[in-house]
Amino acid sequence: MQHDDRPLVARLLIGDDNAFRSFFDEYFDRLYRFAMSRTSGRTDLAEEAAQRTLCRALRALQQFRGEASLFTWLAQICRHELADL
Repeated sequence: MQHDDRPLVARLLIGDDNAFRSFFDEYFDRLYRFAMSRTSGRTDLAEEAAQRTLCRALRALQQFRGEASLFTWLAQICRHELADL
């Protein structure tokens, strides 16, 4: 069964502070590990990429359609952030 991320996204879109904490707690470490695996162990780049990904995702959250998991969407954003870094 696929986790439904849409309730969290809906809460984020209305500015729910608890949703933001949940979002950060759920996804920062996962994105950091994702980025670490692509930066040859560069912790500074991995942390920067994870932070930039979460910021960029929050600005573009209305574009999330829920066709893939939220992490899959975030990972794609992170790939772009890594390329930019």
